[in-house]
Amino acid sequence: MVPLTARFPMQAAGGGILLVVLLLFVIQIGALVWVYTDAQTNSPHSAVLWTLVVFFGGLLGLLLYVLLGREKRRGRSSHQTQF
Repeated sequence: MVPLTARFPMQAAGGGILLVVLLLFVIQIGALVWVYTDAQTNSPHSAVLWTLVVFFGGLLGLLLYVLLGREKRRGRSSHQTQF
């Protein structure tokens, strides 16, 4: 009789961990691509610099980019008039 772990390899002890690591790797690559393309249009700083910040800083680097790296866009609703 074949053990269950041989029939269903993702249910082995390391399979779930491998899947989570692979998912986090794909999310990290997606975040790097998004930051680079977004920083080219929305940041006064270098897009490569922000990509390196996110690469080495992870989630903290991404949070820093969103809070500090992007220029504030002003729409019509945020327009202040002077009296």
